[in-house]
Amino acid sequence: MATSELTRFGGLTVQVYVPDIRAGVEFYSRVLGRAPNFAPTPDFQEWDQIAPNVTFQVAEGTPRPTYPFRFRVTDIERERERILHDARPSYATEIKRFEGLVAVCDFIDPWGNSFGLYQVFFEGREPPKLAGSNREHMTEVEELIADRVVSKQERDRR
Repeated sequence: MATSELTRFGGLTVQVYVPDIRAGVEFYSRVLGRAPNFAPTPDFQEWDQIAPNVTFQVAEGTPRPTYPFRFRVTDIERERERILHDARPSYATEIKRFEGLVAVCDFIDPWGNSFGLYQVFFEGREPPKLAGSNREHMTEVEELIADRVVSKQERDRR
């Protein structure tokens, strides 16, 4: 892929749904370390520039849990502990390390939405290749979601 194809997008928006906008804003304000800075409607709030050109949004509605989106951090241990203490997610994985590549951990919010953290270890050099398949390298949260998807597909076939 050409570089221009990789940079054609100017930003990214991530949105989660929660059944109670006030509780969702309170939870994610603790996760993100600040209150939202834009509320176009009472049931929709957003945090602009949580990373360059990245907006995070919380909207009131039925949660639609999916695989975790992850925030890049420079100290995963510190940020994991901060989120556990400040936000109190309903579930948190231990930090999973992929030697020389990344460390990741995931959380589940009170409504079943998953998110996580990652820290990169290969800055400025070629990333190492992992042996095996992606399934062998999933976090606990990814495994739970994958198992749920497979179970639903099996139920739908019956």
